Amino acid sequence: MTKLLDTILPLFLTATFLAGAVFAEVEIPAWAKVSKEQIAEAKKLGVPVAFENSVGMKFVLAPSGQFMMGSAEDEVGRYPVEGPQHKVTIGKAFYVSIHQTTQGNWTAVVGTKPWDEKKGAKDDPANVINWVNWNDATEFCEKLSKKEKQTYRLPSEAEWEYTCRAGSTTRYCYGDDLKLEKLGEYAWFGKDGWWGRPADDLYVRPPGLKKPNAWGLYDVHGSIWEMCMDVMHPNYEGAPNDGSAWMTGAPEGEEAGHPLRGGGSHSDDRRVRSASRHSYRQSHKSHYVGFRVCCELPVEKDSE
Repeated sequence: MTKLLDTILPLFLTATFLAGAVFAEVEIPAWAKVSKEQIAEAKKLGVPVAFENSVGMKFVLAPSGQFMMGSAEDEVGRYPVEGPQHKVTIGKAFYVSIHQTTQGNWTAVVGTKPWDEKKGAKDDPANVINWVNWNDATEFCEKLSKKEKQTYRLPSEAEWEYTCRAGSTTRYCYGDDLKLEKLGEYAWFGKDGWWGRPADDLYVRPPGLKKPNAWGLYDVHGSIWEMCMDVMHPNYEGAPNDGSAWMTGAPEGEEAGHPLRGGGSHSDDRRVRSASRHSYRQSHKSHYVGFRVCCELPVEKDSE
């Protein structure tokens, strides 16, 4: 027995050391709350697992993988628009902002204050942006891309749900929580998020005050509805299965609608589930809608 342990133990310790060394080679900023899967993907690709850009937006790597998009027919609180549940393959890793876009991010890139003196907003660089529409959000991404010399964009709806779930298959990113014992730890919603506040306190809070999900993303439940790139459809019949934005099928002669995800401060627990989705007109602006952005990995140059 002693001889066997003498043989196995060094092998075990060597394997443990090597696994630790792999993760140790990936630099992790103090603010990043990342998983082993994200670290392993960063190591494999030779890219940072997290970074902060010049306007203070922080990003973590979303690893490639598969997930079931939408809700199962027996999920408590399910809406028909969330089905049919279907497998989606995210073939390429990408970066996603850990926070929803803030007023400070917006002014640094666009230089305006669309929320000024509007309902549900308080002028503070730390607060989440609202009173912008889909056109505004895509323009922000275009200007940010030029400023940073890197491709920024709205997430596809599949990418949004993939990063919200962060490997989970439950109603919320952390579990089913049918008795709502933990939801308040992760989300601004309902009475505590909006309706129970005095009139002079009704504004969208700064991001990052609640717990993050397993991939280090904050406020994926509640706070503010988040815009996605896709055209909105009444269900997932015919939806892409590769994680790309579903841009076909807009009603002819009518303004397109786009998916909103995550729910808002004023939403109930049913609306802030991982699979919940809502539609939003392209030109509409509101106090309860904002966005977060994705950043594509650098495109590899062909060798000369």
